[in-house]
Amino acid sequence: MNITRPESIIEVSIDSATGRRALGIMSMRQALDLPDLVKFTYTHPDPRKAAAGIVVSREELKRFLTCH
Repeated sequence: MNITRPESIIEVSIDSATGRRALGIMSMRQALDLPDLVKFTYTHPDPRKAAAGIVVSREELKRFLTCH
């Protein structure tokens, strides 16, 4: 069962030399409105996968949004 929806909440983080740092919690649409920086990572929109620590790229996040 896929429970990913456009209004799914994700965490946006930035990868730095000291590790990954959370920037904020927002919807997928809000996350995609952020500047396109390669250091951004996004938790998986499926809460179960996000809880397991799975992150996705901006392109993967766009695909989730266009498919749902």
